[in-house]
Amino acid sequence: MNPIELINLHESEFTKSDEKIKKYVLNNLDYVSSYPIVNVAAKAGVSKSALLRFCQKLGYNGYSEFKYEVSKHLLSGSFKDPSVVKSNMDIIENYTNCIKKLPDCISEDSLISLGNYISNASRIRIFGLHESGLSATYFSYRLAALGIDSEAIIYGGIFSEKASFSTTSDFHIFISVSGTTDYITAAAKTSFDRHTPCAIITQNNKARYFNKYDCFIAIPSLNLDKNQLFLDSQAILFITIDLIISKLSKIL
Repeated sequence: MNPIELINLHESEFTKSDEKIKKYVLNNLDYVSSYPIVNVAAKAGVSKSALLRFCQKLGYNGYSEFKYEVSKHLLSGSFKDPSVVKSNMDIIENYTNCIKKLPDCISEDSLISLGNYISNASRIRIFGLHESGLSATYFSYRLAALGIDSEAIIYGGIFSEKASFSTTSDFHIFISVSGTTDYITAAAKTSFDRHTPCAIITQNNKARYFNKYDCFIAIPSLNLDKNQLFLDSQAILFITIDLIISKLSKIL
């Protein structure tokens, strides 16, 4: 996810100081990409430590990494004023552009690694909540077509309970667009504690515990304004799942 998407993703966690930083950053991306933390903090009317905490809350190691990602985002030309999708072709183009990025995001090695974990696991659980529950169910259905049994778990209230019964021979797959959903992260932590191999498929390369997963697949996002709710990232997840199934069929 780009810095703008990460800011929108975490805004429910923001303090009053964070809100001031958010407002300044979104309105002054060029300045942020060009000046050090002291200058930006002064312009935003907050302390240097507050700006550093803001960057870390988004998942960055510090301000320097945040500044670099803002610069890269601006150079990509992907930051535009939110606009309404006006036609069917606009919708198709948005999906198509995102799909074209998949080969650059999902390496051959990551597909092989995930396929090996799936083929060697004694029991497979696939966790997905709300819309991602559809992807979890679809993944389980596609595995069944290859003769691989799995369990799609789509009710958040039993996520941690299911994870607590896992063993080192099991394999857990978490599907979460944000990678920060409480039910997902709690179940993942329980799985880590029980030394159960885990994978996550997400659009957030700064997802919580990203460095603890045995397989981490970060897929491209649609770069949507929050009001464009008629486009759904699950379509990208479905295609990602089909890529995994295709690779798995060759491994088997």
